[in-house]
Amino acid sequence: MNISAKPRLLQSLALILLATSANLMAVNSELQTSGARLELLSSPASSDSSLSRIVTDAKGQVWLSWVTQKDQMSTLKYSKLKSGGWSVPKTISQGDDWFNNWADFPSLVVNESSMAAHWLRMSADGAYDYDIQAAFFDTDQDTWTEGVTIHKDGISAEHGFVSMQPMSNSLTFISWLDGRETRADESHESASVPEHHSMGAMTLRAGVFGQTGEAVTEWELDNRVCDCCQTSAAMSSDGPIVVYRDRSNDEVRDIYITRYVDSIWTQPKAVYNDGWKIAGCPVNGPDVAATGNKVAVSWFTAKDDQPEVKLVLSGDGGKTFSPPVVVADGNTNGRVGTVILDSGNIAVSWMDKDGSDAKIMLSLYSGDGTLLETIQVAKSKASRRSGFPVIDSFGNTVYVTWTNIDDKPQVMVARVTYFQ
Repeated sequence: MNISAKPRLLQSLALILLATSANLMAVNSELQTSGARLELLSSPASSDSSLSRIVTDAKGQVWLSWVTQKDQMSTLKYSKLKSGGWSVPKTISQGDDWFNNWADFPSLVVNESSMAAHWLRMSADGAYDYDIQAAFFDTDQDTWTEGVTIHKDGISAEHGFVSMQPMSNSLTFISWLDGRETRADESHESASVPEHHSMGAMTLRAGVFGQTGEAVTEWELDNRVCDCCQTSAAMSSDGPIVVYRDRSNDEVRDIYITRYVDSIWTQPKAVYNDGWKIAGCPVNGPDVAATGNKVAVSWFTAKDDQPEVKLVLSGDGGKTFSPPVVVADGNTNGRVGTVILDSGNIAVSWMDKDGSDAKIMLSLYSGDGTLLETIQVAKSKASRRSGFPVIDSFGNTVYVTWTNIDDKPQVMVARVTYFQ
């Protein structure tokens, strides 16, 4: 080698290394896959945060809600994602008598000109005696209303596992599990979120509420359901859809659907008959998404101790469904999410576990149920403290939120943009 050329070569190598280092720094929070870009976003939540949910509105705005806890005081906060980052967090409500639970936690929805949020508040001394409180945003006063109890039974029992959907005219659709018939005692049979020995059964109820929390109408949708699996709701062209885990008299707990069609709720029916017979609640509810008459439902099942996440699709508003696609099996512990993208593709989130560790996964399917790709969004823990990852979408972008529990609990946010 020409000795005089060596300094120029070293200089060139140094420039290459500097450029490579800069590029690595630039994509430190971004992963490019074959059809998706994964970005870790900053979080507006403090280091003592958990129980987050993310939601998009009709304008494409992204909202994050979460709970912070200091001593006995719980605070429900929210923030909106802007081009320059998150807005200054605002408080919806706080209290020292809340029921905070890894699987049953607050939510936020955004209407055309208003917002609604819910949380859970202890109603008596029983471990699972709590009410659903909801607050509604007053656009004229630019404030949240005081919390109101949406169910009027007045019975100290379990009320929770809420799903909310925005409606026109600033109305909000809310569905929930209602324990007024159970009158739960202190003996339980589930090792996760215990289920109650009682004379009555947990019921599924729903209602439509106005801007100040007044009930416009209310229904009982199913008189016997699984006690502590999440409900999920979506809006199809016909109206609201609710999916949930049912409970037969011989303890088969499969995923059911009921739809509001022509001002009547349809008879509940299984989206698919897994035949999973289990003596206690698995605390692992389904998730539904709808766009027009296209409906997608994902869920967890473990019949014969074989864990699986499944997905079914409908093109007629949830009246009929395709045969199920197995999204994950073997090491999955469920905790699913479902969204339908503008492309017509469906994204399903789920958790894959390895001992005490876990991964938050996102699988993309075509409109006919063909797997397109799967990516790992983040590392997590299998512990209940890590909670349930939550997803929502706008356009062809999926937003994901979860809780990191490596040190203090910290709400995290990621964005996955699909190019297919």
